[in-house]
Amino acid sequence: MKRAAALLALVLAGCAGDPPSIPAGLTKPRAAVLRAWSPAEGEIRVLAVDNVEIGKVSHVYLSAGEHQVTVRWSGGQSITRVGQVRAGFRVGNSYVVEAEPDGALRTVRFDVVDKGPDYDPECLQQPLLGSRPKGRGC
Repeated sequence: MKRAAALLALVLAGCAGDPPSIPAGLTKPRAAVLRAWSPAEGEIRVLAVDNVEIGKVSHVYLSAGEHQVTVRWSGGQSITRVGQVRAGFRVGNSYVVEAEPDGALRTVRFDVVDKGPDYDPECLQQPLLGSRPKGRGC
């Protein structure tokens, strides 16, 4: 029981704190938001933005303009693909990464999708149970 409590505390500590900002010091009202994970088939994870590793966070704040996003997709049969995509970001909008693997799982096409300024903030948080976010319109 103590071990489970310690593990839960470690998980919650990893989720605590503010999401990273690129560049550092960027304030939320002057930022775009990029969700750093996706509940799509397989697992999508943002590894870095502009070669800055972001760690395992739910989302990251970005300055307006073009950024290079490094992404990892993991599918069935222990197959993992890493790629990069360049995308433009607008202040106040939220973005998610989508991945489309080919039929043989040899390559994956990554895309950054603009969800607009009214994206439910609950959709940014990765659920502890299940794979679907709790927000509306995710």
